[in-house]
Amino acid sequence: MSLRNLFFICFVFLLIPSHLLFAQEEESQRTFMNFNGSFRVRATNVGRDVLLERKTPVTPINNLEKENTERQQTEQQTIQSDLERRQQGLPSQITRRKEDVSYYDSRFLYNMSFSANKYVEGVWGMQVGDIPFGGKGLRATGPDGFDPGLVGPGSGGERGRTAAVNVQTNFLYLNFRIPESGLFIKVGQQLFSSAQGRVLFSTGTGVSILKNFQFLRLSLEGGILRARDQSFMDVDKNGFADKNYQSSNIYYNRLKFEYFRNIRNEVYAYFLDDNDKSDNETARLAWYGLHNEFNFQKFSFIVHGILNTGTVKKLRAVTDTSDVTIYNTTQRHFIKGGMYDFQFTYRWSESLNFNLIALGTTGRPGYDEKGHEANLKGNGYRTLAPGFSISNIATDFTGGYALFNGSSFSGLNEYGFYSNIIAFDPYQFTLGYYQLWATKSPEIRINREFSELNGYRTSTYMGMEYNFNVRYNVTSDFQIIFRSGYFVAGDALFVLLDSKYGRVLREAFIVFEHRF
Repeated sequence: MSLRNLFFICFVFLLIPSHLLFAQEEESQRTFMNFNGSFRVRATNVGRDVLLERKTPVTPINNLEKENTERQQTEQQTIQSDLERRQQGLPSQITRRKEDVSYYDSRFLYNMSFSANKYVEGVWGMQVGDIPFGGKGLRATGPDGFDPGLVGPGSGGERGRTAAVNVQTNFLYLNFRIPESGLFIKVGQQLFSSAQGRVLFSTGTGVSILKNFQFLRLSLEGGILRARDQSFMDVDKNGFADKNYQSSNIYYNRLKFEYFRNIRNEVYAYFLDDNDKSDNETARLAWYGLHNEFNFQKFSFIVHGILNTGTVKKLRAVTDTSDVTIYNTTQRHFIKGGMYDFQFTYRWSESLNFNLIALGTTGRPGYDEKGHEANLKGNGYRTLAPGFSISNIATDFTGGYALFNGSSFSGLNEYGFYSNIIAFDPYQFTLGYYQLWATKSPEIRINREFSELNGYRTSTYMGMEYNFNVRYNVTSDFQIIFRSGYFVAGDALFVLLDSKYGRVLREAFIVFEHRF
């Protein structure tokens, strides 16, 4: 740990008054426990004839005729191998480029807090699942022991192979509270979240400090998240760690103030100091944001802007015409991008509201004509670790299909309209329509299939999506949720994925969830 980080942690604990650690109250002799959580069972059906990720290279085309010949030879070998299987009475391994899948899974969340007095609280949060019905669990026996990739969400579910070890820790932290001073300090694994998750929404291990100033009607929060640490690696196996300070840290501070009853404002800054070279990239980036929320009787709206600046150093391979690496070099890229976020809600009545949303970032999605990430230049926007969902398929992280998530939302814009309708008291219906566009058209000159040579052209239109959701509140603790989406792809998506097949993605799932 560097001297700067050590000094910061020492300073945090010096902020804790001695009477907090040595409270003389009688209640400190007893431990109070609270818990909450949820249990969920979900049934999902998804179908598509569009790729979710690119299958062809993004490197520049040096010899297209050679690449086409090699691809044709590979396809012929695949067909010949499949014919031999069929002649032996074995089933074919070649399937149509179309998908229709139904699956079921379950998940259990449990959060527990314990406190011996009003100054210190410990929190542990765990998760079991998602466990798919029939999903493969840990091997009961075997020469290789167990596969750590199957521990946690996704393990268990197969008959006779359910796993006893199937727990993921989400939270594990101490919360030091001084209500009289409005001071709260969390140390350990916790949730770090920026405004609406646009910059950061992720669990991680670190320190967060919150100080409330009631008489000024504002709060100040800051902290550090240890995102990655590779300092303990011993590459040459000599018994000594040789990756000193190969780490990635996230620092942040945010100021919230509410001087007017209907207006809330937040100013924040997030800083990434990434010295970890294991992924061939280091970076020093910053995100500066201003979040404004206005609430009135009939309508409310949010105006949110983010500025992204800094530098990224990336290891590049220099190749010859035969795509053989000659040597590697480090290139420095200067980042200057931004994100806009606008939302508007009009409340027609207590049972009906209408909503508009527009969210986008600068730059170009995908890769440039040299095969480099396009967001490294041209006012590109680099994401940190966001977590947000706009529509059910185009930009999502809640399950089913997702073309993009918050971390890949660079050079994209999504505009949408949706309405929430509350009917017969326990039912809520949501109808939505969205369009997805690229800020700049994806680069087509690196494409092999959806290329200009094959008569295609690029554009900025990614596609459109229809959503229909239903929530049925059976009781205050038990809900039945149905969610669906239907996405029709546009030309820009085919350019980005270098695919000329398909047109539609669809998904639908129903959830039975009980909270306690």
